[in-house]
Amino acid sequence: MARHCTCCVHPERDSIDAALVCGDSVRTIGARFGVSRDAVYRHSRNHLSAALAGMKTAEQAERRATLLDRIETLIERAETLYGAASGEGKAAQALNVLRELRGLLELYGKASGELATTPSVSINLMQAPEWLEVRAVIFAALATYPEARALVSGRLLELEAGE
Repeated sequence: MARHCTCCVHPERDSIDAALVCGDSVRTIGARFGVSRDAVYRHSRNHLSAALAGMKTAEQAERRATLLDRIETLIERAETLYGAASGEGKAAQALNVLRELRGLLELYGKASGELATTPSVSINLMQAPEWLEVRAVIFAALATYPEARALVSGRLLELEAGE
């Protein structure tokens, strides 16, 4: 007489299948539902319906998808919705989709680095305390070499003047 699959005859088979589709480990599922991990593994290999197995594969692929891939998918869906709304003459709906699409494109730009999110700041290095300190050290070191100090001083003044 053939043995029945412990998971197939389990009163919470649907929950076991859902946990498998969600990617929970066979050990976790076995402990949660009081069946062996081997039974859960065999059930997932041999008895999970084709539709549920397909969902499991799609779920795993979606989890592996990068953030940029997921944003691109959302952009494609929004573009499809926009095409449908504008094709049917639903201007208000098309405008709402365009707003969402603009937000998705902005999000994509930030996530990909194409859209700078930090403002550019202009810094005057000639007034920076660190530069002034280095400048003072240079002049102090050149104090015993008047000719070299005059040359360095002249060149630094030219640089500071922007020439």
